Amino acid sequence: MGRQGGPRKAAQWRRRLARHGTSGLPVTQFCAREGVSVSAFDYWRRRLQADAAPVDDRPKAPAHDLVAPVEVVSTRSVTTRFAGGVVMEIPEDLLTTALRTLAEAQPC
Repeated sequence: MGRQGGPRKAAQWRRRLARHGTSGLPVTQFCAREGVSVSAFDYWRRRLQADAAPVDDRPKAPAHDLVAPVEVVSTRSVTTRFAGGVVMEIPEDLLTTALRTLAEAQPC
């Protein structure tokens, strides 16, 4: 089993990766200057990026699956069926009022 880096080593690599970001050097030249291998650089960059990534275990629905096409149920309302079965119905008078208000509003 390989060696594991502790918090001090991770902090050292964070500083090193930050230096690389401001150095303007390609990875190979930067690693030669720092005296580290490219494989170690790549390992720590991936590891620290993975550690910093937020964990979100919720399943992701593709954007095109979030809202089904609008279905006109009657001329007095607009109904939208969302993924998962949620239905939103907007009565015509409310929609007309909302659109009129938006049209008359001054830009921010």
